[in-house]
Amino acid sequence: MQLNKLLLLSLFALSGCGTTDPLIKVETQVVEVPVPVACKEEKPPEPEYCFPKLTADQPIYEKTRCLLSDRQLREAYQIKLAAALQACK
Repeated sequence: MQLNKLLLLSLFALSGCGTTDPLIKVETQVVEVPVPVACKEEKPPEPEYCFPKLTADQPIYEKTRCLLSDRQLREAYQIKLAAALQACK
């Protein structure tokens, strides 16, 4: 009887050594999270337009020439603004 208990106890002890390891897998996952960053790009200086400086008694041709040059200045300024905005993205 004592031998059966000892045999049974050793059988249980040895059966614990024969089990497999638990199925725990360690995986590293990369999660990309957008982080807000302060933009360090400075706003380009606004050009000086000539149309506000014109007077009412100046000829229409001079006003037209001034408006056309202001339009080119504005377009160039918008390109600079778009480049500064793109640099912040």
